Amino acid sequence: MTHGNLAVVRRAYEAFNAGDAETLKSLASDDFVLKASAATDGAEHHGPSAFDEILSTIDERWQDFRLEPLEFYEAGDRVLVLGTLVGKSHAQEGLASVSGQVWTVRDGKLTSMKAFLSSEEAIREAGLTRLLM
Repeated sequence: MTHGNLAVVRRAYEAFNAGDAETLKSLASDDFVLKASAATDGAEHHGPSAFDEILSTIDERWQDFRLEPLEFYEAGDRVLVLGTLVGKSHAQEGLASVSGQVWTVRDGKLTSMKAFLSSEEAIREAGLTRLLM
């Protein structure tokens, strides 16, 4: 991983938490794949428009939804991000979870993101099981 990859992923979190789909789409490759967790729709979304789709789903389901990245780890062309997910539904039901996302970055573009409601699952997906010891 280069500092450029880390900067791209950090920028994605800033844009996501600001609801800035245009910036997210500009960071994504044409063949981008987003695999959402059950906190949103659990579906797979394709292309830069995946960000429009997932932000729309979040708006429909959640009154407040924030991903707070806390730790970033390199794993080849992947970036593992561990953090917290906090949400409040329109029915005022709360969600607080340790979460993880595994991003793939190639040539300065996001090519995939897979979200997990378990940091352990994300760590295993990234191949960084040494973090579990």
